[in-house]
Amino acid sequence: MSDEDRDAIKLVWEWLGLFKGATAKMSTTKKPMLLSQTHAIFLTLQSAVKSSICNLPVPINSTHGAAQRKLRDGLVHAHLKLSEYFSRFDASPYYLWAARLK
Repeated sequence: MSDEDRDAIKLVWEWLGLFKGATAKMSTTKKPMLLSQTHAIFLTLQSAVKSSICNLPVPINSTHGAAQRKLRDGLVHAHLKLSEYFSRFDASPYYLWAARLK
């Protein structure tokens, strides 16, 4: 296994840990989640994905970088999916009101 493969696995491991933590926070049953907290969690996830995409090494050649391209494509897809949630936030006045009330 190459150093680049190890770095890619580490990146996925770190992001999955962040996603797991966000999921645990948002699925709490003892007290309700505030809308402003949900918005902050999505923002943190999207920022982490963006940072991960920016920190991925650029593949040197087409055969060597296939795994890196798949990883980058997956992260870009996750970033776009989180962007869809933000567009829903923007379309709803409830998130704006919740953020202002907090």
